[in-house]
Amino acid sequence: MTPSAYQKISISRWISVWVRTYFISLCKFIMISSSYNFGVLTGILVMPQFLLDMQISQNSQQHGSYLISTMTAAAFIGSLVSGPFADIIGRKGLTLLATTIFVFGDVLQVGADSIAMLYGGRVMTGISLGILSMVVPLYQSEISPKEMRGRLVSTVQLGIVSGIAVAYWVDYAALSLTGSMAWRLPFGLQLIPAILFFVGLLNAPESTYIIHNSPRYLVQRQQDRHALEVLSTIRGNGQKNHTDVLMEFTEIKQSITFEREHTSRDYWYLFKQGNDNNQRRLVLGIAVQMFQQLTGANAILMYAPKIFETTGIAGANATLFANGISGILNWVSAIPSLIVMDKWGRRPTLVVGSVVCSICLTVMAVVTGLHASDEPNVTSTSTGSLSGERNLTLLALDDTQHTVVFMVMMYLYVFVYGCSWGSAGWTYPTELYSQGVRAKALGITSAASWLASFAVIQISPLLMDRAQWRFYATYAIICACLAVITHKFLPETMGKSLEEVDLIFTCDFNSYDQAVHHPKTAAEALERLEQMHSKQSHLFSFGFNSTSNALVGSENSSTV
Repeated sequence: MTPSAYQKISISRWISVWVRTYFISLCKFIMISSSYNFGVLTGILVMPQFLLDMQISQNSQQHGSYLISTMTAAAFIGSLVSGPFADIIGRKGLTLLATTIFVFGDVLQVGADSIAMLYGGRVMTGISLGILSMVVPLYQSEISPKEMRGRLVSTVQLGIVSGIAVAYWVDYAALSLTGSMAWRLPFGLQLIPAILFFVGLLNAPESTYIIHNSPRYLVQRQQDRHALEVLSTIRGNGQKNHTDVLMEFTEIKQSITFEREHTSRDYWYLFKQGNDNNQRRLVLGIAVQMFQQLTGANAILMYAPKIFETTGIAGANATLFANGISGILNWVSAIPSLIVMDKWGRRPTLVVGSVVCSICLTVMAVVTGLHASDEPNVTSTSTGSLSGERNLTLLALDDTQHTVVFMVMMYLYVFVYGCSWGSAGWTYPTELYSQGVRAKALGITSAASWLASFAVIQISPLLMDRAQWRFYATYAIICACLAVITHKFLPETMGKSLEEVDLIFTCDFNSYDQAVHHPKTAAEALERLEQMHSKQSHLFSFGFNSTSNALVGSENSSTV
């Protein structure tokens, strides 16, 4: 093959993978991300017309927090059950199912004429959100080449922060609307991309490979020929005899064959240590997803309007406008990770992000503690945050200079979080597990994220109300601890295939050595694994050429 032809294939490979992964992330996470749903709901909860239509008293405060909690609990359940379903009906099938659930759930919300109907819609959208928060990163990690897996999975975060930005500005625009349209329109806007995505997913022929089951899933289901076709489409421009395609297919086939013969795919196998170290992997995945919430970013973003009041920004228009600016900044912060995620590595990104976030929060705590006025900043009307659900009392800053310092640190904190934990927090867990347990494990880690989100939503307003400046100090200490924990316990996964990451935990390779790559790693690792299971080592005796020739030569054979 000539160098020019190889270069052409490489460019085509990058474009094809980018189009597929960004399409599936953007089309779903803009419309059904927790950020959009939570952000829009917080504004809707204070609209007089919504309270009138739902027959909620102005003095009744429990329904707002219940609606948020209901959706979070439903997302927890959806994530938890999504793992087994992803293995049974496939990544594509589960994505279609979740999108269907969301469409029906959002229709219930848009057409709700009672609070019970609204709760039903929140439950359905919550379940779909929980499923998609697992299956989208899972799908992206399985089809992405190792050289760009980090930045591709990071498009999940780009979709989420896009949802945040859209929600904030929809709330701001909805202030000028009257009647039921003021709250039905924000709910209904989600239906447009949802239906478009549903129709496209349902009608896309398998031959186009716009959205298809991943090669790893197909090999797991023993559909080798189909897996090779898909792999050749996203790696070699349709050429099944391309070297990269055959090398990766052989690596996937060897790993899954070995796993099928020597390990269990039982759900409880995840909680056992064993030779695969699944227990350690699961703990790491759960920890990273919970740490993403414990940085405090989501708490600060959710209660941002109330926080803005302490800086002297008053009134619904002003606070929601400032909130919209923070949403745009949050969106911009997701872009650098698409560039540097596969250059800096996961661990350095998380460590540096934790340290900078801790510094920003420390400055915010010092400014608030030393320069807050003695008079509490209390408003009789909510500004669109969840602060309306609780009678929060925050002390206002005493002068413009300290207000500017606080705002700069807050915006810098949001930006750094988006560049680090916001993006890498989604990427890292998807890389830890072997094929047989990956979907189940990600279901558990995603559920842990929703559980942590629920805890943060419930605890943060209490901290803000009672601890004041200590609210920021608490999260500053947590971020500092996260930097130490990340540096000490998280192996580096950048630039390694999913099979190589699997070998890092299974064998005694140095998990911090970024130079460990295929094919040397795979060859040495398989030799060690075969020695461990010498009685069945013949399972890996098939050769590279014989396997590839057999599959390529079966072009005209019946479909597996």
